[in-house]
Amino acid sequence: MTDVVVIGGGGHAMSCVDACDDGSLRLVGYISPSPDDRLPLPHLGGDDALGELRAAGVEFAFLAIGDNARRAALGESVRRLGFQLATIVASTARVSPHATVDPGAAVLHGAHVGPRSHVATGAIINTAASIDHDCTVGAYAHLAPGTHLAGGVVVDQGVFAGVGVSVIPDVKIGAWAVLGAGAVVIDDIPPATTVVGAPARTRRSS
Repeated sequence: MTDVVVIGGGGHAMSCVDACDDGSLRLVGYISPSPDDRLPLPHLGGDDALGELRAAGVEFAFLAIGDNARRAALGESVRRLGFQLATIVASTARVSPHATVDPGAAVLHGAHVGPRSHVATGAIINTAASIDHDCTVGAYAHLAPGTHLAGGVVVDQGVFAGVGVSVIPDVKIGAWAVLGAGAVVIDDIPPATTVVGAPARTRRSS
């Protein structure tokens, strides 16, 4: 069994803890600026406690942070401290044996990862989200609950897809784009663009 420290103490951290239900990971506690009694784990302190945990022999960390940019930055920080990134795949998730899920990713309850798809480091496939065949979900991207990607979709690094987003086949979504909740994406999306609506269109500032 692998000892893992959880980094994060909010609602997303609770979802990740809840997904660790197959007994393969032993969660030793969580790191957060302040304790949250709702988490069923010991609070081990703030970020400054990570060095002590690594020195004590804890080799793995899991980044239970929903914000993509912050999760990416923390991923680099914990690796510099010598941690490896743990991977969470919930017992009710279905990952094709022909798919690849990289270290540090999370595939939460009810999610589906189809054949020949790739979920990169630090990406989140959240509750009941699905990606079909031949998709790529880039590092530190986040598909929120109920998001659905059809076949051949490429989601680049740091993309956030809100609750209930749908993407038709073979679309490419550029790095750090934001897809608003319920968006229906039928065209490629440039990097660092926010789109909303059905069909999805660039959000204009008021």
